[in-house]
Amino acid sequence: MIYTDPQQAAGPIRAALADAQRILLLSHVNPDGDAIGSMLGTMHVLRALGKEVIALASSAPLDYCAALPGFADVHIYRPGESLPDCDLIWMVDVAHLSRAGAIYDEHQATLVARPLIIVDHHATNDGGGTVSLIRAQEPSCADVLFDLFAALGWPLSPDAATCLFLGMMTDTQSFQTPNVKPATLRRAAALLEAGADKQLVVDAVFFSIPPSTLRLTGMAMAHLQQDDGIFWVVVTQEMMQTAGADEKATDDTVGRLQRVAGMRACALFRERADGTVKISLRSIPGIDVATVARLWGGGGHRQAAGATLQMSLEAAVAAVLPALRQAVQQQRHE
Repeated sequence: MIYTDPQQAAGPIRAALADAQRILLLSHVNPDGDAIGSMLGTMHVLRALGKEVIALASSAPLDYCAALPGFADVHIYRPGESLPDCDLIWMVDVAHLSRAGAIYDEHQATLVARPLIIVDHHATNDGGGTVSLIRAQEPSCADVLFDLFAALGWPLSPDAATCLFLGMMTDTQSFQTPNVKPATLRRAAALLEAGADKQLVVDAVFFSIPPSTLRLTGMAMAHLQQDDGIFWVVVTQEMMQTAGADEKATDDTVGRLQRVAGMRACALFRERADGTVKISLRSIPGIDVATVARLWGGGGHRQAAGATLQMSLEAAVAAVLPALRQAVQQQRHE
């Protein structure tokens, strides 16, 4: 059952948890701050209720997430492993079950056989849980969880508040995204009042960038290309090896790319070790890049989306740029 109102979802979620003692928390592959912040915030809340909680990341999180309270309890899934035994699965910030990566690929039957709660904020999410709370208008999954926990009457500890604050702040780019509303800032204030450690989050996100990440960003931006409001860069495996950077480092490049003057839509094309290409798309309000990402089985938000393409870098650039141009032209004609 899909719900869009936390008040309406609260009863079914409470009922689903009533007989569940051991809960497995999951999020999407290549988890960002909102994924891990939402996962750990939920972990702290459920543990305070006396539940046994296992937090399992589909792959290694972004480096700054390590500063979060409880991060040491996050297990990183390794392909081929069995899933921990559990009574219920709770997924956060997952636009589709398949976004759980190798966990979905190897344990799809288990995911659909257990009671499943999904809490998410992606417009492309079509449910899939026993109970799904989907609020696409919210800028982060942490926002949705905050409202859900309030509806359930579950208090937030300082640790839980800190985790949700990081999720909220990173997914809104420090409250800069167009979908930030007064309610978003009120939630952030409430998290600080609940004891969220703002300085810990700020230091982790903004003052701990690895030198290898900056080297990669410099290499990519040195070859920035543009055409009529569309900007793009290409990151090869050779560039990542030269910089000593890993896949997570390109998040910094995307963040800087979308701040270029005159940007209407932008794309980062990252070559992966398996020969596929990961695209990260961003745009200004009114230009829907999620529609572009869906052409290759991806998804996300209207202004921030991505996909994996089964083709070479050159082919990916040739395929994606025309679709981006069409999205930009469509906005101009509306």
